[in-house]
Amino acid sequence: MNQAIVIPLAIDNVVPAAVNLGTCISLITFRYPSSGFDAAGAQIDGWTDVPGLVDIACMSAVPSQARIQATEVRALEEITSSELHHVWIPGYYIGLDDGWRGDTDAYPGQWVAIVGDNVGGVLTDGYQYQIMGVEFDSQEQMTRVQLKLATM
Repeated sequence: MNQAIVIPLAIDNVVPAAVNLGTCISLITFRYPSSGFDAAGAQIDGWTDVPGLVDIACMSAVPSQARIQATEVRALEEITSSELHHVWIPGYYIGLDDGWRGDTDAYPGQWVAIVGDNVGGVLTDGYQYQIMGVEFDSQEQMTRVQLKLATM
């Protein structure tokens, strides 16, 4: 059989097969910093959903404990720790590459991600994470995002 035909067809079916197995039990939404003013004229800072990057099915996993991670830093009177997540998103979302760095004119500022449970296609019980990095596979079939939840 001709590999030029078989290999692309196989690659095109890998991600849909993984999704059909039920691997994407979470949802992710990306947001950019926004601000406005209240009735008294005081500035209100917040976050606005990035159009097209809302409630995307994904798989969120805590990294393996087999790796060495230094994610706890002790200061004089406080402890800061971080929880890392590796999120797998079926699909090629090239806009995330500029967005997480804050290098986009349409939605400026460093974006954040909200990851939560998928309840009937609606993101619930979500947590806001700082985006640490975005990468894509060479076949443009999937996107991987490294996230950090910092607590003090």
